[in-house]
Amino acid sequence: MQGTIGHILQDPRLALASELSSLVESRIQHYLDLLVKWNHKINLTAEKDPESILKRHIFDSLQYCRALKPDFRTMDIGSGAGFPGIPLKIIFPEMPLVLVESQRKRCSFLETVIRELGLDRAEVINARAEDIPAQQEGQFDAVVFRAVSGVNPCLALGERFLVAGGRLVLKKPPDETLPESELSLKDEITITSYQGLVSSLLIYEKCST
Repeated sequence: MQGTIGHILQDPRLALASELSSLVESRIQHYLDLLVKWNHKINLTAEKDPESILKRHIFDSLQYCRALKPDFRTMDIGSGAGFPGIPLKIIFPEMPLVLVESQRKRCSFLETVIRELGLDRAEVINARAEDIPAQQEGQFDAVVFRAVSGVNPCLALGERFLVAGGRLVLKKPPDETLPESELSLKDEITITSYQGLVSSLLIYEKCST
């Protein structure tokens, strides 16, 4: 798998740095090993073999690197198996990261990943986004969503956690009309899945005033 991971990381569609440390590949490999192991106990992904998980979920998650900066305080809402948050943290190890997940068993998996991969400044909150305490509001430079049901619910859920000028980043579901929002649409990046499916990465920004 190491050769496949290296090939994925060099894919020009991801636009990652040309030189990545060997620790990046080893952490992705370890993450895949944990995903496969835990998939036997709890349902994390429909894909059960590491190469399919790599090419679908990790490849898609790494597209978000194009919308973030390495030191952004980032919240991943509805993290599930850790997408996109864990791959982002592996690429940007200095990024402070909070993974929000409502299912306790998935939180146990995420906590295991953080511990075994040695990811500093990363934590898991076991809660629905609607129930997160107020002290988390206005604390994050970025809020990210991957498995979403629609743009509007994500905007409503994520806005309160952003600092002024902070970014909310999500994939646009196919054929969805973009809603009116207090957040301004800063950019829409065309992205391509590993299999060649074209979609959009939406970057909203919280107004500074």
